[in-house]
Amino acid sequence: MEFPTDYNKIIERITAINPVAYAQTRNYTTGSVSMLSPYLSRGVISSNEVYSIIRTKYKADQCETFVKELLWREYFQRLLQNNVSYISPTGLKYKEGIPDALLHAATGIRAIDYAISSLYTTGYMHNHVRMYTASVCNMSGYRYNIPAQWMYYHLLDGDVASNYFSWQWVYGLLNGKRYIANQDNINRFCSTVQKDTFLDYPYEVLQNIEGIEELNQYSNITFTTLLPETKNIEIDSKPVLIYNSYNLDPKWHVNENFNRVLLLEPSHFKTYPVSEKVMNFILQLASNISGIQIYIGEYDNLKNKFPNIFIAKEHPIFKYKGAEIEPREWLAEEITGYFASYSKYLKTIKKNDYEYFRF
Repeated sequence: MEFPTDYNKIIERITAINPVAYAQTRNYTTGSVSMLSPYLSRGVISSNEVYSIIRTKYKADQCETFVKELLWREYFQRLLQNNVSYISPTGLKYKEGIPDALLHAATGIRAIDYAISSLYTTGYMHNHVRMYTASVCNMSGYRYNIPAQWMYYHLLDGDVASNYFSWQWVYGLLNGKRYIANQDNINRFCSTVQKDTFLDYPYEVLQNIEGIEELNQYSNITFTTLLPETKNIEIDSKPVLIYNSYNLDPKWHVNENFNRVLLLEPSHFKTYPVSEKVMNFILQLASNISGIQIYIGEYDNLKNKFPNIFIAKEHPIFKYKGAEIEPREWLAEEITGYFASYSKYLKTIKKNDYEYFRF
């Protein structure tokens, strides 16, 4: 499984999307998924851009399911914008750590173990298996914090909002009902034939489970980011466009005369560490931006060093005091408030008569 970093190849990947096949098969690990999430998460492309391209070949109703999945991403971003905190499950039964069997791809559930091994080598995990993985952590009595950080650390598409809020959703902390998967469900969507596992029970049995013996051993681990070596950058009097790991848009003010700086702040990566594979992916995507320079350090230090005008794109994770903040592109740009559930968010969007829901 490969994720090209050349911009033209990324656009080719968009044009190859078949939203009809996606709607029918996306929940299967062998299904017709888009493989666009790393580029959406890193801000190389936008949901608007993707939608515009697929609409050149498909009608709005054919794109409905695909659009709804794009809106899930926007919904989680809006939660973060509205300062919704990461809730942690409470209770003595919850352990702080991550199952060793998960770390070593040795849970005994073949589909999960294969997906974890693939995650380590490719930086990708199918969304359905991410849910399975989070579900077994919950049933095993682990708080989601460290397992979620482990997954984020390895994902090329690691997005703080999508990742952590998805884990909360599986744990039932956003919607009040935790997600449970059994072996039959996994076999169906992962093309496996497996019996007699710790998940090979009816749902009514698994709903009441409070521990899984095979996942009892655990570690409380930490993650670190290997940042590139610090290099001097040259900045003239022109304004400075600030790029970061969530804004690697090669079309941002393209053909305009700016200084362009990829800002990699150690404080950010201490809070949200990423693997060497992910960091290399970020750097390779940045190479699509003509004239970009890399600055390893804090924004305040950069701003104090250069008396320029600084310009950045809005993102709730990054606070660039004194910079001019430009908006990101959204499919539903006017729907900015807090919604307790995705269904309420989606219903509000439909009421606002957005073009992609006019069938």
